[in-house]
Amino acid sequence: MRYKITLSYDGASFCGWQSQPSGGSVQDAVEAAVQKLFGCKAAVVGSGRTDAGVHALAQVAHFDSEKVLPLKNVVGGLNAYLPDAVRVTEAECVDGTFDARKSVKKKTYMYIMYDGTVTPLLETRALKVDELDEVAMNRACAELVGTHDFATFKAAGSSAKTSVRTVFDAHVERKGRLYLFFITADGFLYNMVRIITAQLVKIGGGEEVDIKALMEKRDRTAAKETAPAKGLYLYRVEY
Repeated sequence: MRYKITLSYDGASFCGWQSQPSGGSVQDAVEAAVQKLFGCKAAVVGSGRTDAGVHALAQVAHFDSEKVLPLKNVVGGLNAYLPDAVRVTEAECVDGTFDARKSVKKKTYMYIMYDGTVTPLLETRALKVDELDEVAMNRACAELVGTHDFATFKAAGSSAKTSVRTVFDAHVERKGRLYLFFITADGFLYNMVRIITAQLVKIGGGEEVDIKALMEKRDRTAAKETAPAKGLYLYRVEY
């Protein structure tokens, strides 16, 4: 039986999604819960890696088990063994050809920023900024849409074979003190969203930054800043 699960987690206390020799990853926590609930080890495959400190509203993963359980028991049982910072929100049985990573068509990330007085409850979950011009930010976002070489927005250490990606949508929404940056693409490079966010913050603060020109340079040194992980969320995965 192949199970597909959707997870939400606060990444602040984890070293990221990907399993590490020293432990401490979200994947490690989920695999431990699966072993306890199903009585055997199973590799849990996620839709992709999230880095240390990055959160998820809807990470998707799959695992295989010979044991068949009612889906409500899968959700409740896994949550009983998971730390409070990780919750399974949904479970379903899928065809054996489904692959949480390889079957992905689109992913959406959200980056949260806020202005005004420092808010303790947001300090590990959003980036404190001065008031931003979301209209200018959205003009810049429009330049991201389409198929481009995003090498400028790729951090060192990426194992991607190509830096060409297709962005289907990118926009900023303002909700009171919050600025929400959403970006949907067929895939993302290492730190791509956080590097783009850093440039958008500069643009929103009144700096002259030409996103199209930066892309055309295909040079990481042209966009050195990287927004912190704490404001980034894996928002949606589409298959």
